[in-house]
Amino acid sequence: MRLAPIVQPGPELSAGDRERFARHLPIPGLGETGQRRLRAARVCVVGAGGLGSPALLYLAAAGVGTLGVVDADDVEVVNLQRQVLHSSAGVGIPKADSARDRLAELDPGLVVRTHRVRLDASNAAEILADYDVVLDAVDNFPTRYLISDTCAALGIPVVWGAVRVTRAQVSVFWSRPVGLEGALPGITLRDLHPEPPDQSSWVTAAQVGVLGALCGQVGAVMASEAIKLITGAGETLFGRVLYLDAMTAHTAELPLLPRRTR
Repeated sequence: MRLAPIVQPGPELSAGDRERFARHLPIPGLGETGQRRLRAARVCVVGAGGLGSPALLYLAAAGVGTLGVVDADDVEVVNLQRQVLHSSAGVGIPKADSARDRLAELDPGLVVRTHRVRLDASNAAEILADYDVVLDAVDNFPTRYLISDTCAALGIPVVWGAVRVTRAQVSVFWSRPVGLEGALPGITLRDLHPEPPDQSSWVTAAQVGVLGALCGQVGAVMASEAIKLITGAGETLFGRVLYLDAMTAHTAELPLLPRRTR
């Protein structure tokens, strides 16, 4: 669904930015105005792991001006199979700090805010309220629903991605979306999954595995969705769920409506 851009254009691009982002400027719907929106945007990525790693790399490379990284964990060797933001030299370093250092290498003009905390009910609203869009790149149900419910209350759009072994889903949630012709019905995670599954059914990547390359695919899609929200380019996954199966190379798209309208 095509939505209005959520960020106003920032200052005129510098000569250095025009060179750095030259391959963006000819893209219809993006161009210099869209690039100025990206430069003015503040994006928070919750989780600097399998999905957050590629998403952060592509958002930084795209010219987003401010990136927030929320992660309380340290880099471990077992992460490196899919968490491409980090390196062997960074093992033992907080992921938020590892992310900050790597992203600065991509774009010295980028501002990275590190939040070395575990998101919970006591800090979620305070942290997330300062951003234009939030990416849910976490791997546990309580935090997913916390992000969704907090952003729904704040009116902030959420780009959501989930990977399980070799399959994945991606969508965009927004409780108070603004389209080109006015307000549209809001959709949140609870319209897709009203409640978390029973805790007895929860599994981790350590138990069932996860295909690293699929995390890269999904993280890149999430970054693209954030870019479209910021700039108003293209059509977002708001109102749709993208399903990917890496082992069969199949994709599918499912419509998603607010539960109250079904």
